[in-house]
Amino acid sequence: MRLGKPALLLTNEDIPGMAAVEISLNIDWGKYRPTRSILWRAIGAWAGISLATTALMYVLVLSGRSDAVIGGDFTAFHTAAKAALEGAAAQIYDPAYFRTLLPAAAVAGEGTLSWQYPPSYLLLMAPFAALPYFLAFTLWSTATAAGYYAAARQIIRDRLILFAIIAGPASFAAYITGQNGFLTAMLLLAACALPNKRPLLAGIAAGLLTMKPHLGLLIPIAYLAAGCWRAFGAAALTSIGLALVSLAAFGAEPWLAFATAAFETSGRIEAGVMPLAKMATPYSAALFAGAPALLAYLIYGASLGVSAMFVWFAWRRISDPLLRAAALVSCVFMAAPYGFYYELIILTFPGAVIIMRGLERGWLSYERPLIALAYVLPAFATTFSDFRHGLSLGFIVTLIIFGLVLRRAMHETPGLFRLGREPVKPSPIKPDGAPS
Repeated sequence: MRLGKPALLLTNEDIPGMAAVEISLNIDWGKYRPTRSILWRAIGAWAGISLATTALMYVLVLSGRSDAVIGGDFTAFHTAAKAALEGAAAQIYDPAYFRTLLPAAAVAGEGTLSWQYPPSYLLLMAPFAALPYFLAFTLWSTATAAGYYAAARQIIRDRLILFAIIAGPASFAAYITGQNGFLTAMLLLAACALPNKRPLLAGIAAGLLTMKPHLGLLIPIAYLAAGCWRAFGAAALTSIGLALVSLAAFGAEPWLAFATAAFETSGRIEAGVMPLAKMATPYSAALFAGAPALLAYLIYGASLGVSAMFVWFAWRRISDPLLRAAALVSCVFMAAPYGFYYELIILTFPGAVIIMRGLERGWLSYERPLIALAYVLPAFATTFSDFRHGLSLGFIVTLIIFGLVLRRAMHETPGLFRLGREPVKPSPIKPDGAPS
């Protein structure tokens, strides 16, 4: 777009004693549009900065010039796995005891580290317990990241979108913390995108997700709504099998300890023992904003109800498997009692679906700036970590993605929430804007 006409005209009537002055603006704004070439360079620059930052941190820690812990949260995984193999699988659910097992640097840097996963998760971490910490962390983060991107590659064909995910702030947070964000993102992607095409694989992925059960609360609702019985059965058998194997390996006592720890987690969140600023759910966001516990519970209950309703109708009415999967994944944090910023990698999939929809069918108003905001915000998700109360940037990302997917689903499937038993067939799309 060019502005060739005079944009500003000053006459001697405006400024006494001066002749008329004409200032013409002739700016080619098209050069500043975010073309694919510009996006490749911008995202590449961010990727270079991320890699350099990571390499510098490794060098400083390994040379003894920094007391930071490489992998951060992975110290909990590594410590718990070693303790379980030594016969202390039940004791690690005691925060005080678990703290005595952690490396001194980990306790100093992350005083809230505790073990809250079911005993079945210990089966996954057991092989890493025999490895030195640094090697175990590197293999864990690299393998889970590669697994997620391999899964995403089967669905997201656009190389720029894939590269944006790989190089994005959400990926950096997931890798550098050594957490399991990549693993849960991979399992959710398979469980949500494949129940019709490969139901057994989808069900196995959903069953494995019981190792982090609060992130898969809506999967049974989706499977029931769509009649994905084979996937539902595979998920049930996988979860039962995991529980039985862990029961045989570690006994019943760790499961009892896990039940107690899970019950106490809500109290730890409410008391502010767990870092609210680093979470991305409605419940944690309300508490961090200063809301009383009762109001936070009500907000969470409403969010859970709305997201469950959306998933039910989406999986009953939407015929496109990609948009249906995006609807379910976009609700993960809306329905979870807690979830952290390093797990925002999960939301890159529904974000990618919105981008692909916009490019193929036309953008809805405000989709592009909101997607851009959701992309960069994970880089600042811990900005308010030192404050008792503040604004949850992680939850803003959750809200943006949920809102965009909900709006796109309603746009492409008129009558999505109409009462009735018969599915509504999608009507032709009439986008508000043309693809760029």
